Amino acid sequence: MEGSFIPKGTKIIGDVYAEGDLELDGDVIGNVNITGNLDLNGSIRGDNIKVGRVELSKGVIESDIESLDYISVGKDVTVIGNIKAVNADIDGAVEGDLDVKEKVAVGSTAVIKGDLIAGELAVDFGALCDVNLEKGYNQGKAAAFFDNYLKENPQ
Repeated sequence: MEGSFIPKGTKIIGDVYAEGDLELDGDVIGNVNITGNLDLNGSIRGDNIKVGRVELSKGVIESDIESLDYISVGKDVTVIGNIKAVNADIDGAVEGDLDVKEKVAVGSTAVIKGDLIAGELAVDFGALCDVNLEKGYNQGKAAAFFDNYLKENPQ
């Protein structure tokens, strides 16, 4: 897949649409919609970002993010907005709701404030989480475990 590059020092005011990957070291004030991967070392301020896969290494996003696959929020990243993805690794700061279909891994440097719904959740010691956990995509599996346990181990 071909890619595009927006270098540091470049500011785009308006929406960015691209087929393929985007490496963004500059700044975008607007929405971003790409079919491939987003590699961020800059900033995005808009209403929504829609991408295939997201690698956020350094920078600031003030926008909702929808990843069709995976999102990685690095330790030097701040996201103010909701995140929707299939899988997520969070090591930076997120203020907003997380809606992750499968697995969320929250690293020790993460700071999260918002609602969290996920299929599976792992949180490292040191993470700061002010979240409301909601029944996730595995709803009912824990209840089924205890129902089976009680059937196999009657009192």
